[in-house]
Amino acid sequence: MTSSSKTLLNYVLTDFVAAIVGWLSFTALRFHLMSDMKEMADVHSLQEFLMFPDVWIGQVCFPIFFVFIFYLSGYYNNLSIKSRLQELLTTLVSTLIGCIVIFFAIIVNDKIPDRSGNYELVCAMWLIMTISVYLPRFLIINTTARRIRRGEIKINTLVVGDDTDAVIRSIKRSQSSTGYVVVATTPFAGDEVAALCKRHNIQTIVIAPGNHSNEETLRLVNNLFRLNLPIKLSPEIYDIITSGVKHANITSEPFVNIAQSSMPEWQKSVKRTVDIVVSTISLILLLPAFAVISFLIKRDSQGSVFYKQERIGRHGKPFNIYKFRTMYSDAESDGVPRLTGDNDRRITRIGSFLRKYRIDETPQFWNVIKGDMSLVGPRPEREYFAQRIVEKAPYYTLTYRIRPGITSWGMVKYGYAQTVDEMIERSKYDLIYLENMSLFIDIKIVLYTVRTVLTGKGI
Repeated sequence: MTSSSKTLLNYVLTDFVAAIVGWLSFTALRFHLMSDMKEMADVHSLQEFLMFPDVWIGQVCFPIFFVFIFYLSGYYNNLSIKSRLQELLTTLVSTLIGCIVIFFAIIVNDKIPDRSGNYELVCAMWLIMTISVYLPRFLIINTTARRIRRGEIKINTLVVGDDTDAVIRSIKRSQSSTGYVVVATTPFAGDEVAALCKRHNIQTIVIAPGNHSNEETLRLVNNLFRLNLPIKLSPEIYDIITSGVKHANITSEPFVNIAQSSMPEWQKSVKRTVDIVVSTISLILLLPAFAVISFLIKRDSQGSVFYKQERIGRHGKPFNIYKFRTMYSDAESDGVPRLTGDNDRRITRIGSFLRKYRIDETPQFWNVIKGDMSLVGPRPEREYFAQRIVEKAPYYTLTYRIRPGITSWGMVKYGYAQTVDEMIERSKYDLIYLENMSLFIDIKIVLYTVRTVLTGKGI
């Protein structure tokens, strides 16, 4: 088990135990409030009350529900150093949401004579759960901070650049609060970055400012993405290549992690949950349609029903994308990758219909469940074309910060691209999406996609 996996397990188990204690305390309060009721005449102790099936089942289920709420809050996304104040606010909001849901789903039906006491009851539940959950969180954060100050916790840092002195001094100034320790440096070209990361167990990479063009910086970032490590830039560099700076931790040096999106953590968790739920339901509901489509594809031409192709995904890592086959099996028999154009003779009769209504993309719901893709995100390209896009437009590298999507703002506004230049034009919409990511924008893109599918404007 990796270090990050152990940390995540520690956070989840701590929250689960804390939720059990909090819910048990609240159950005791409910017992006290209901003890004088005639329905409780035969219940003489809290122990008897806890043995009721609905009570002990709730004692198991509700803590699991709260852990799920904590996941949706984004608490488990960032396993690095946490802010006490930020986590207090996160705890207050997540426990409040959990308490309100449970109150209106279950507790509002309690047979307590005084209905006005319901407000006090939900407030008491919120207070109990907040204290129970935040206290161990505070102790973990506090203990971690002390260990960092003592130098017991260190985050091995690699600085990439030709003039690294200023960055190293900056990192040393905040070492007692961040834990960053520079263990290696390498020139801007970064030819030995992968070997250095393995040799020194690098946990984060910082790119030092220098006299380099945006194109050179983005090409370096493109190479670093594949290492799946945080990549930090100074704000001035980030501002130049992305036109926006978002930095939350005011106590540390203002480096910006370019390896992740600017979407709030809670929205990332909700987005991933929606991805899994919607994709699972869609695959189940579409199974009869898949059977019909499979029959039509097999009858129309020889070859397999599904088509597997390698694409470049998050952090520049390759993965296999799944689609219904819409071309003849020998479409690229010479091994030369080609984009699809108008009246492409490689497309089968049924394939033309599937592409027009985007039905050929539906097997990618499986890619979403696996974690290769999202419902909404930049469309993934084949490595052959991705390299040519980066050569002409290095900023395309920024799309590797997030999972690629079944649909995208680029696909909605631009559609299919037939040349590399058109792919570059389409990628501009994806960059706009990256800097404005939100659940609202995702919903908007999905609605536009549905309209595109229903009107048959897929090509």
